[in-house]
Amino acid sequence: MNFYNIKLKAGALQYTIFISVVIALLVFAFIGLTYIQGKLRIKGLFFQEVVHAVNQSFDYLAVHKIPNNEQAVILASAENKIETTANKSHWGIFDITTITSTKGKETFTKTALLGGFQQQKTGLYLQNTNQPLVLVGNTRIEGNTYLPEQGVKRGTIAGHSYMGQQLIYGSISQSNDRLPKILNANYLKTIANEILSKESNVFIELEENTRLVNSFSEATKIISSNTSIDLRFVALTGNIVIHSTIKIKVYPSAKLKDVILIAPQIEILDKVSGNFQGLATKKITVGKKCELIYPTALVLIEKEKAIKQNNNEEINQIIIHKNTELKGIIAFITKDRTDNYKPQIVLEENTVITGEVYCNQNIELKGTVKGSIYTKGFIANQFGSVYKNHIYNGKILNSDLPQQYCGLSLKNTQQKVAKWLYY
Repeated sequence: MNFYNIKLKAGALQYTIFISVVIALLVFAFIGLTYIQGKLRIKGLFFQEVVHAVNQSFDYLAVHKIPNNEQAVILASAENKIETTANKSHWGIFDITTITSTKGKETFTKTALLGGFQQQKTGLYLQNTNQPLVLVGNTRIEGNTYLPEQGVKRGTIAGHSYMGQQLIYGSISQSNDRLPKILNANYLKTIANEILSKESNVFIELEENTRLVNSFSEATKIISSNTSIDLRFVALTGNIVIHSTIKIKVYPSAKLKDVILIAPQIEILDKVSGNFQGLATKKITVGKKCELIYPTALVLIEKEKAIKQNNNEEINQIIIHKNTELKGIIAFITKDRTDNYKPQIVLEENTVITGEVYCNQNIELKGTVKGSIYTKGFIANQFGSVYKNHIYNGKILNSDLPQQYCGLSLKNTQQKVAKWLYY
């Protein structure tokens, strides 16, 4: 018997078994990898489908209304096994909508701030009060314009005449005796009570150097006081409401983003920057050289007339001081229908508003509005005299408003995304 041959055969067998095990492992690894790749591919396809469903749903909401404060199924497909739900609620003058789409174990959610969108944007809508619009000085009006039956004409103030080659640089139509209505105006009148009484909201204390980010998927956090609130050396972002029964003052050191301020009076000091909504009932003042970015909204809902103090006549109004830039909405809303010779919104020289200005009383326009104005009338206080329905050196440049701008929700507007909220 040759023992060497036997030893050689045993080694070959061991080697063969080793090779077989390696091949088996490689086969199993390949099968496992193929399986995992298949699962990942299906997972990726499912994720793409739910992302597409969410984006489709925001387009759907542009032309279909859903109720506030309750979950609505807006897209369900038995064939694709996708279900998409939406939750919509008011957030100041805007709406917040969260859309969630689910297929299998894949879920995708997006939250957005929605505003009113107009394909054909309005430059000026002047309510029909049977008075013409009078243009004086270096005034310019561009865009689709709605005027009283009496139309528009050139005027002169203290020897200064209208300098334009034509009166309106755009189409002219006749206006009605009422302004287009802001759809959520009634909600704005009761917003303080509704927010403060909501049981799910959380009340917190404000301290200096507070840094707080609150997601819109969480309960609203509320800072409320029966005294004045000074916002300085704080950074507040997201689903936060600051409420005072007297006054809120915003300092340049405050960093505010997407929050809501509610008080009878709101004072924004010089050089403040950020974006927020300010909702007042008596007065809003914005200092010089502020930069309030989109989508900022300053809204005054007048509940009662101001009273005289120290023989000085007080009026409820919004004042934007010189060299300030604001992107978003300025609105003054009152039930008072009395004609007066006081401006309820004052836009000082070198102010630039990119967006919309709405006032169902009077505006004094000395700055530039890159967008739209809706108003009952204009006031020009010049050289010691008051001129009704005159614009002196004011500009309305509708063509400078970005086409994708979303703002006031009016009767004929669609709701589209003003801003994505990624927290």
